[in-house]
Amino acid sequence: MSWNASQGFCTEVVFVKSRVEDCFEQGLLKKIRPNLNYAEQSTKQAEHFLDEAETLIQAGLKDMAFIALYNASFHAARALLFRDGVKERSHYCVCKYIEEKYQLKELVTMQQAVILDSLRTKRNDIQYSLEQPEIEEDLNEIFDEVTEFIERVKEIIKKGQKPKE
Repeated sequence: MSWNASQGFCTEVVFVKSRVEDCFEQGLLKKIRPNLNYAEQSTKQAEHFLDEAETLIQAGLKDMAFIALYNASFHAARALLFRDGVKERSHYCVCKYIEEKYQLKELVTMQQAVILDSLRTKRNDIQYSLEQPEIEEDLNEIFDEVTEFIERVKEIIKKGQKPKE
C-alpha cells in the first residue's frame, strides 16, 4: 500500500493470480524439459483424430465425431505445451494455458481458444452425462475450425514462436 501525500489518499496495488498459475500451484500443470519430438507426435495424434472425426461425421455418428474433434483439438493444444516444456494433468488447465499463453498474445485466435474449451465442455456432457445430450452444432463447421487450429499449431511449432512471459 502506498500513500499519495499530495492528494491525501491511499492507493493499493492488487496482484491477481492467473488461472494458469493456479494450475501450476495445484500440480495440474508441471514444468518439464521442452520436447519437440513429443510436440510433433502430439500434432500427428491430432491429425489422426481429425481423420477419424471426418469419417464419423460422414457416417452420421455425431457423439463420437464430437469426441474425436475434441481429441484432435486437445492433442494440438498439448503439442504447444510439450514444446513449451509443460506437462498437463487437467484438460481444463490445457484450455486456460492456451488462452493465457497463446490467445492473449494473439498467436492463436480467440475463436480457436473458445472452440477448444467449448469442445471440452460438450465432450464432458457426451461422455459423462446420464442423458443423451443434443448435438445442435454444425460438425462440419467445427471440423473446419479444428483443422485451422491444428495447422496454426504446426506453424507455431515450425517457426519456433513462443509466447512472451
